[in-house]
Amino acid sequence: MSLPISAVLFDVDGTIVDSAPAVMGAFRGALSDFGLPIPDDQRLRTYVGPPLWHSFGELGYSGQLLADLVTRYRERYMHHYLDPEPFEGVPELVWDLHRAGVPVATATSKQAPMAIAQMEHLGLSGAFDVIAGATPDPGSSKTTVIHEAVARLGALGADVSHPVIVGDSIWDVRGGHEAGIAVVGVGWGYAPEDGLDDAEVVCDTVEDLRALLMPAGAPSESRASAR
Repeated sequence: MSLPISAVLFDVDGTIVDSAPAVMGAFRGALSDFGLPIPDDQRLRTYVGPPLWHSFGELGYSGQLLADLVTRYRERYMHHYLDPEPFEGVPELVWDLHRAGVPVATATSKQAPMAIAQMEHLGLSGAFDVIAGATPDPGSSKTTVIHEAVARLGALGADVSHPVIVGDSIWDVRGGHEAGIAVVGVGWGYAPEDGLDDAEVVCDTVEDLRALLMPAGAPSESRASAR
């Protein structure tokens, strides 16, 4: 399946970097600090990517305790957010898209200052035209971040007639569709088996993603599976 693509937005956790160990560790630490039960790794893994307010809320916490857990998570994660390594081949793809003239942005649920620092740490800040991330506001969501990324690209003069969001989770799918854009799922992240069923396209490998995203005429030997 081919998609009209004028700009590419990238999720970060589970799409660009393998952040599960750092995220899960921060969740364990925050819950432990308040003497709360710690879910098993399978459940914790589902919290890599979604907004923090949702994740702790889904565990049954609300009110001031919920706010305190989010704050404590951020304090702990601050010490480890630069630890995650990129998935092999993804940084090269981002740079190649940039060099090919494709407008590229992040659209991540992590807070914007962390996203900026992380892209700088990975040597990718120069490849992104826009680095968009969440705000501390509980109302900040994947959808609002996508809207911001597209708006900022448009303000730079980029063609945003057919943007796509590349991500690994149902939150990317929901956020993209709520924002009115197509979703390209990736198979190397943290989505459950059916988590990407509603994505327009799912790419199982970075080579598949390269074949889909690179402009016509670029070398490509891989294929993406349409959904």
